[in-house]
Parts: sequence; C-alpha cells; structure tokens
Amino acid sequence: MRFNRKATFLAAALAFAAAVPFAISTTSAQATPSRQGPSPFCLLPGSSNGPGGAPQICGYYSYQECLQAAADMNANCVANIDFPGQIVRTPNGWRAQY
Repeated sequence: MRFNRKATFLAAALAFAAAVPFAISTTSAQATPSRQGPSPFCLLPGSSNGPGGAPQICGYYSYQECLQAAADMNANCVANIDFPGQIVRTPNGWRAQY
C-alpha cells in the first residue's frame, strides 16, 4: 500500500475544518451571559487619548468577574450608567440589585 501525503493532509484539513464551527459555537454559547438587559458592570480600558478615550466593554454581571477581566486587560471596572437597578456596597465588594 502506498502512502499519499497530499490525500492524508487533505483529509486531515477537511476533518479539522468540519470540527472548528462546532467548537466555536459551543465556546461562544458558554460565554454569553444568561441574563437579559444591561449588565451592572463595565470595563473602562485606557487608551492613548487618556481616560475614557476607548469605549466601555459591558457584559459583566458579577463584580468579581469584572475585576478579574480588568486585571487581565489592564483596565478599570466601573458601574454601567445604563443599568436600571442599583449597585450597592457589601462586605465582599459590590452587588447589583435588580
């Protein structure tokens, strides 16, 4: 039996291309928040234009999650001005009340 590199490579590439959309759809479905409406916390990244020079990145429903993302992205965690509820201080940080 003769080994054909091109056919083997083509079969592997097709299998990978067929599997990628399923992997992307499962990870993006897990990353989407389960809550509806505006989130209480946003990231405020810095920019070369100074504070507030870049748009806010909203979508954080937990203050701890926002703080972790802010640490990873070198940004600040701020309250979302479009959030209709209240954000209250607790002994463990901030909490949103809907």
